[in-house]
Amino acid sequence: MPKALMIRPDEVRRAGEVAFSPIPVNQYAKTMADELDRFAAEDLIRIYRDMAVIRAFETMLHEVKTQRGYKGLPYDHRGPAHLSIGQEASAVGQAFLLGVDDHIFGSHRSH
Repeated sequence: MPKALMIRPDEVRRAGEVAFSPIPVNQYAKTMADELDRFAAEDLIRIYRDMAVIRAFETMLHEVKTQRGYKGLPYDHRGPAHLSIGQEASAVGQAFLLGVDDHIFGSHRSH
């Protein structure tokens, strides 16, 4: 946190509440057929391809970390590798629907 940012305990610890509209929970009820009608076959193939590429890349990273190399090529990576194997659909699905004016901001693990 920057030293120039003044934090006044009497203000930040003042009692209050956060109010917002209700958040829908467990209300998604579409079928696979409903969803398939929303996308062109070419888009679905591209989405699958992107998920497969991410899985292959992360599998390679896992092998580098656990076996200190990949397919006979030695590489000793001693740094972190926060893998997201099994979460490819989340990344690809979000990216697929991004527009040119959209932005993505990472968290502390986005390194």
